[in-house]
Amino acid sequence: MSNNRQRILVTGGRGFFGKNLVPQLLNDGNEVKLFEGDLRKEQEVFQTVNLFRPQIVYHMGALVDLSRTYATAKQCIDINIKGTTVLLEALRGNPPARFIYTSTEEIYGDGPLPFSEDQLLKPPSFYAVSKVAAEQLASIYTQLSGYQLLILRIGTSYGAYQPVTRLIPQIIINALQNKDILLNSGKKKRDYVYIADVVEALVRALSHPVDSQINVCNIGGGRQYALKTLVKYVIDITRSTSKVLYGVYPDRILEADEWLLSNANAEKVLGWIPHTSLEEGLRKTIDFYINAPSIINPKTSEV
Repeated sequence: MSNNRQRILVTGGRGFFGKNLVPQLLNDGNEVKLFEGDLRKEQEVFQTVNLFRPQIVYHMGALVDLSRTYATAKQCIDINIKGTTVLLEALRGNPPARFIYTSTEEIYGDGPLPFSEDQLLKPPSFYAVSKVAAEQLASIYTQLSGYQLLILRIGTSYGAYQPVTRLIPQIIINALQNKDILLNSGKKKRDYVYIADVVEALVRALSHPVDSQINVCNIGGGRQYALKTLVKYVIDITRSTSKVLYGVYPDRILEADEWLLSNANAEKVLGWIPHTSLEEGLRKTIDFYINAPSIINPKTSEV
């Protein structure tokens, strides 16, 4: 967290993390360039890097799809792996001071809890495989080009501006509208982390002093909760009359029953710990949707 103005290139700046991070970067006085093109298009990526010459890169752009289909496998390889490779190669001629990559807790699969950064990775989906591959590519290029790499393996995030097609926004929106909430078993436990805490970690990764060239940090909420507990919080906070129907959908194939991240390394490397409890974070998220009816229903205009 520095007062020095930095030139920052952000991929995925219009996504969930980006919509919450970019305003903070701008408020801190940085010059921010959003790359909104296709990372697979080499000429466009190289031109952007050569002209802007970023001092910091946040690589958050990726296809997020947890389905287990062949089509998803091809897309994850094409977008998440090939796209990352193009970006890293473009930076080879104009190395930044730091490359910050957002990864996911899913890469640990059904490994021992709590997940630590040095344990065996067991990615259960094509998406998770692509994130592991991108981590490894970033590590190689970092060593070739001499800049610092910070990989943040982020827990199950939620909060303002998360796409309404994702699970937690769907639960909240249905609860606010008193509609039935259709779910899987609801038994799986996840490490939920509120977006403001994620943004704090991302901002700290910008300029917090680090001892190693490559640093990998888990960013989790600090506790695990069953989905049923999260749904109960939402129902109670919204005072919803929604019926919650479990077992309508099957649990995802190969997905672990429990995820929990150790934040010890993030505290050591970045001085970061989560501050927001699940209940508090859900209250803030619910308030966001209450005050943003056009997001819940795009046909509704705010006056």
